[in-house]
Amino acid sequence: MSVVWQQVDTPGEVEAPLGDVPGPERPGLLRRWLWLPALLVTVAVYVAQRLVENPSGELEMWLMLALMAGLAVTAVAALVRYRDDQRHATETRAAEALRNDARAVTGSVTVSERELKDGTMLRGLLTYPRDSETAEDTWSLLVADGDAPGPRPGDPVAVWWAPGSDAVVVRYHRGWADDVRRSQRS
Repeated sequence: MSVVWQQVDTPGEVEAPLGDVPGPERPGLLRRWLWLPALLVTVAVYVAQRLVENPSGELEMWLMLALMAGLAVTAVAALVRYRDDQRHATETRAAEALRNDARAVTGSVTVSERELKDGTMLRGLLTYPRDSETAEDTWSLLVADGDAPGPRPGDPVAVWWAPGSDAVVVRYHRGWADDVRRSQRS
């Protein structure tokens, strides 16, 4: 499950319509295409290995090591490309589902904090109603020094989810959470 946090500037923005959900970004050019030059180098080393007649033991060893290194880099780069393509397809389907059939509910969070040098890492469990059951997803959020404060344990959050999607969008503002808590006590 993928949880996308949106820390909004005003309490009124929390329940505003979801609007356009941005599509996922493609990885960089090098990450996508590193497998191709690695494959070409591997093929060149293989051809060189076959063309050399009576290589010395040392040359044969270095050519074999270069071939193995080229194969390893090619395999890892191809696997990275494959996983990136899978992740991109999944995130594209999730964004499309949220654009077409987003449903808004109010959920709550548990929070644990860990201080870092750049801010505070918050993580916990997001709980919200989904169809006829209660969904629970883990989440994490880095709140940098000077940013709006993150959620407190038990704070309500606005959650958008879509049937058939593994992604949810969560919006939070401390003032909105305080207003919801006050209205529940009244």
